[in-house]
Amino acid sequence: MFSLYHGVYYDILRIRGDKMLLREKYLRKIEPFIESDLIKVLTGMRRSGKSVLLNQIRDKVVANGVDMKQIHFINFESLKYRALYDAESLYDYLNINLLINKKNYIFFDEIQIVDGFERVLNSLRVDFDVSIFVTGSNADLLSGELATLLSGRYIKFDIFPFTYTEYVNFLSLNPKDEEVFKNYLIFGGLPQTYSFHSNHEKEALLIDILDSIVYKDILMNLSAKNIETIKRFISYVVQSTSLDFNAKSIVKYLKSERISTTPDTIYSYIDAILNSLIVRKCSRYDIKGKKILKRNEKYYVADLGLRNHTLNLEKIDYGACYETIIFNQLISDGYGVTIGKINEFEVDFIATKPGKKKYIQVSYQLASEEIIEREFRGLEQISDNFEKIVISGDTLDFSRDGIKHINIIDFLMDT
Repeated sequence: MFSLYHGVYYDILRIRGDKMLLREKYLRKIEPFIESDLIKVLTGMRRSGKSVLLNQIRDKVVANGVDMKQIHFINFESLKYRALYDAESLYDYLNINLLINKKNYIFFDEIQIVDGFERVLNSLRVDFDVSIFVTGSNADLLSGELATLLSGRYIKFDIFPFTYTEYVNFLSLNPKDEEVFKNYLIFGGLPQTYSFHSNHEKEALLIDILDSIVYKDILMNLSAKNIETIKRFISYVVQSTSLDFNAKSIVKYLKSERISTTPDTIYSYIDAILNSLIVRKCSRYDIKGKKILKRNEKYYVADLGLRNHTLNLEKIDYGACYETIIFNQLISDGYGVTIGKINEFEVDFIATKPGKKKYIQVSYQLASEEIIEREFRGLEQISDNFEKIVISGDTLDFSRDGIKHINIIDFLMDT
């Protein structure tokens, strides 16, 4: 019988010596709950840094003076723990190893691998003095039985790939350097890509990551036989970041590729993709009518590297990339984000927090009067006094009539 590992464990990317980026934005949010009996749930797509963050939280616990014997860390992707993949075995094991007279700090990495893990989490809360942290790579982690058993007893933290600020800080780069920004635009914010210098190696890693997500998080959930069709569809959705989504048009596209399917099947595919967290949905909102519109939502890939490695990197769609980066920045900053519609105009993003709202237009460049007019007119239709911003790659300031114009790098570094 193996024992719980109490030593300091780092499953992290090390670059240029022993450098590691503390993900302060998340640590600040999580730290107030370290001693709470609420179950702390960290969700995010694979390779986005959840395991690293879990170890950083554990370091915080140790720094607070907790004895290592009170800390229990299990990474379920390691075969070392394969005997604990069912609820009864995991609970029996913990029942033997947890301390009775002291608080236990339990860290479960990729908990969804355990069949019936919800019952284990619930029982641990009842039977022991524990603070529990779990990670998972599936949006459904908090649905079904877990939501029923633990209603009001957990708190969720969404973990994202590196933002641009994290990227430049980690690698000590000049954020204003156009090549630095372009590299981030192309290869994204998945930390493991930073361990490679050649584009070929980065692309190979991104292919591996996407394949891992496809097979571990999407195909297994669908239990589907037509693997090639699903893979083609996933590739289509990932590449089509920021475009309107319409099931009928996708059926037509697949038909042109000699693939027959139905809108209902397409929606089952998109649900599985959303659950894997490699793309996120953005609904439309009628600003005047104050209601969500149930049609033509958009989907944004969680990391541009996953999109761009399948495309010709010499032909970057900067407009789609800029829009995707801004969407990801906003949701990683905790905003709720929708697409705005007012009269015949569209506003790229309405970003909201309690007591705070921003209306945002995103453009690659304000290269003509026609483009300037298009980007500003929609915002000018909005009568409230919340902040209105146009973001582009331009360095000249085109602000007007109370609407701010901000360079995209300045916006990313200021959030």
